[in-house]
Amino acid sequence: MSNQLLGERYRVVRVLSQGVFCQTYTVEDTYLSDRPICILKHFLPSSRCAIPLEIRRRLFIREIQALAKLGECDSVPNLLDSFEDHLEFYLVQEFIEGHPLSTELLPGQRWSEDKVLQMLQELLSILNFVHNHGLIHRDVKPNNILRRKQDHRLVLIDFGAVKPIWSELFADTNTTIAIGTPGYMPYEQERGKPCPSSDIYALGMIAIQALTGVHPTKLPKDGGTGEVIWQHLALVSPELAAVVNKMVHYRFQDRYQSAKEVLDALLPVANFHTSIPQTLPTLPPPELSLKAQTLSTRQAQLESWIEEQTIHNTTIVVFSKKTAWLIGLILGTVSGAIIMIVSYWSVQIVSPVPRIENLQLQQPRLSR
Repeated sequence: MSNQLLGERYRVVRVLSQGVFCQTYTVEDTYLSDRPICILKHFLPSSRCAIPLEIRRRLFIREIQALAKLGECDSVPNLLDSFEDHLEFYLVQEFIEGHPLSTELLPGQRWSEDKVLQMLQELLSILNFVHNHGLIHRDVKPNNILRRKQDHRLVLIDFGAVKPIWSELFADTNTTIAIGTPGYMPYEQERGKPCPSSDIYALGMIAIQALTGVHPTKLPKDGGTGEVIWQHLALVSPELAAVVNKMVHYRFQDRYQSAKEVLDALLPVANFHTSIPQTLPTLPPPELSLKAQTLSTRQAQLESWIEEQTIHNTTIVVFSKKTAWLIGLILGTVSGAIIMIVSYWSVQIVSPVPRIENLQLQQPRLSR
């Protein structure tokens, strides 16, 4: 197929995936001089999906309408083209350069709570946009989330599974189809009945994977309630744990019913993290190139703080010494004066000063 031009325009470069409902390729656009790379999806290939042509065409048109609504969001791939070729249906989407989130979620490595909060807020904002347009992704998982190389932002990809909320994808065939990935797919989605909270469940499981370093399929579940047991494996605040637990409740009725609800619930948690008083400013999540510079700044601030405290304490000590010296001098002077007065009166009592009387000296009489 590498030499074949699909739609007389797109040459296949590499096969990315081959599923029952969609086959995905990277292709180059031969119409443009720089031959940019795009993502091409073969929608409901007839060789794998035995659905009548007219039904496939109708579902294809519905898929185009759904994907066109997402063009206003910068965090999902743009729909560039769509066409029919030899009774087969194709979608062409923007190629996002980056790496999947799965490469960051390594076994045994736990993310910090701040990093998990940032991830949740970014992805919930995307899901909020998707759900507000009446769509469900149905396959939210780390491999379908890219860290875009251009700005390091998260991008949600692989919208081949999106569907209008108000209709079933295979209503024409009276068939329910479960699309999703084990570990991230809730029970109602396994039964072919996804809802917006199904995407919220999947994102909550990604958060648990990040907090614990354990893949969702390896986490234990409560035999009575079906709830995931995970908190004993994570270092997480009760506030964030409460939000995540509500995201992944077994019964979809007990979960948050919209991404906006989850974002609102996370606000107090995020505000708490940013409002904790710190002796030194908290490191922001900058790019790695700024890390050394930031650490140097923090060290300088620490040395300055220690110097100020040392000067302050020294001043107090000096002041205390001067005060003690002055008090001693005053007490010594007063004590000396008292001793002198007491000594004087003591001498007067023991040896009084003799009194001088006015004695007349009698002249001796001369005899005649």
